[in-house]
Amino acid sequence: MKKIIVPVDFSDEASHALNFAVEFNEKVGGEIVLVHVIEMPVGHLNFTGEIDHSGTEAFYTGEFIKATHNKLDEWSKRVVEAGQDVSVHMKYGNAYSNISKLIAEEKASWIVMGSKGASGLREVFMGSNAERMIRFAECPVIIVKGETHLKDMKSMAFASDLSQEQDLIADHAKDLQKMLGLNMHVVKVKTPYNWLDETQAKKHLEHFAERNHLEDFTLSTVDADFADQGAVKFAEDVKAGMIVLGTHGKKGLAHFFGGSIAEDVVNESKIPIVVFKIWDIS
Repeated sequence: MKKIIVPVDFSDEASHALNFAVEFNEKVGGEIVLVHVIEMPVGHLNFTGEIDHSGTEAFYTGEFIKATHNKLDEWSKRVVEAGQDVSVHMKYGNAYSNISKLIAEEKASWIVMGSKGASGLREVFMGSNAERMIRFAECPVIIVKGETHLKDMKSMAFASDLSQEQDLIADHAKDLQKMLGLNMHVVKVKTPYNWLDETQAKKHLEHFAERNHLEDFTLSTVDADFADQGAVKFAEDVKAGMIVLGTHGKKGLAHFFGGSIAEDVVNESKIPIVVFKIWDIS
């Protein structure tokens, strides 16, 4: 059974992510795995990851732990009421490390997590934890912005540099498109740093669509100073329900979305972002 991991911190953003995960799971037919991580100071954890109670009583009492368990149970009931399978995990320590370990243990197929958007990647993972999850998670990551419903989505924007390497992402995008019943807008963002004239760009788009056997699609180019701005503006203009990106695993976010650009897209976009990985095996 496919597993969808949903990290929760009980914020509004996490609540929207869980609601989306339930709708998404209606298509996937899997199990939702809820996880909450209590980030303990490093000095108060032993090497097995267990809590050193003698050093943490001043920080987290038994009543707090019990209340957190109860809250997780309340959130899990939302999944049960939707007629879906759910499991619940409460972890202690570093959020990124614990979620990464859970992904491996559960052999997760997806991660669905919430973000405030323009204020930065917050709530579920603070600071660099979110960026590292997007870069290195061994499964696709969906970032949800606010209240989002699949029934309202008509299309997806697939932003790509159109390289042969991106064909791997195209396969994933096609599977997602078919599962959700969406039209696909393939867009090439032309910036001063990767400039192509319109004729060249359209030819690359046509070759990309042909070799990947795309269906129910449109091909577009957009000029922008920066790739992230172009991708977000295009998606907004065509009223896409989500933006699909491809990234390099283990080498950072390379090619079309290099450096911190993917994080910029997540921060700037008001619609969900789906991030697939191209793992570097060299």
